Amino acid sequence: MSQREPLISILVNCYNSEKYLKECLDSLINQSYQNIEIIVWDNASIDNTSNIVSQFSDERIRYFLSDVHRNLVESRIRAWSKIKGDYVAIMDSDDKSFEHRISIQFDLIKKDENIAVVGGGVKFIDANSENLSEMLYPINHEKIQLNLNYKFMLNNSTLFFDKKKVDLIGGYSNDWEFINDYELVYRLSKCYKIVNADIFICQNRLHINNLSNKKFQKMQNELLKFLQKINKNNSSILIKLLNYFEQFKCLLRIFNNKFKND
Repeated sequence: MSQREPLISILVNCYNSEKYLKECLDSLINQSYQNIEIIVWDNASIDNTSNIVSQFSDERIRYFLSDVHRNLVESRIRAWSKIKGDYVAIMDSDDKSFEHRISIQFDLIKKDENIAVVGGGVKFIDANSENLSEMLYPINHEKIQLNLNYKFMLNNSTLFFDKKKVDLIGGYSNDWEFINDYELVYRLSKCYKIVNADIFICQNRLHINNLSNKKFQKMQNELLKFLQKINKNNSSILIKLLNYFEQFKCLLRIFNNKFKND
């Protein structure tokens, strides 16, 4: 790899991630695109997370320990301030990236200077890394932009940002704790292009300790609030109806979750 290739930062937020963090970091240090830095932001873990990171001798890993435990978006904002790269890939600490993930996304984003975000396909795995299902997302900007008015058409662990463009629109908003990626991509879509790679680039782990399972109710309420907010700007009757349908699905999930836990 040429030394002139830009530095790409990979941002890994973690909290009590000892079970899967080694697999995650192994998948990142073995990327075919080598000019990377891996920002590991430890949100005041109380398990063996720091010791697992210390076992890696790769100088591209930069470890930061938060002084106190903060919510996800506050941690993401603080970790973002440590980034040195021109581009930023997001990686959940329990997920894995395929070997050519960064190379594929960089090749896509450099084809068009107006692209701000590149996502890609995911294979969903369970706690034991067994395959569950897989999903490819729309690749065309126009379709993604339209769909973002009622549904997030990317996977969080595949996000790859042009850092300068993110910074120009103000970066992550701390108004949204759980759907911060959706809100950021939605704002970016109003100024720039959003695309997805048409192949699988990550493995997304689904397990009982996922943040979305532990705080499911709050996340769904936040998503409902965001859908209501952006629907005010929708002029198309069809898009408004699709948005209302997604709001209805949110309400059903909230009700069902409450019913199961009562």
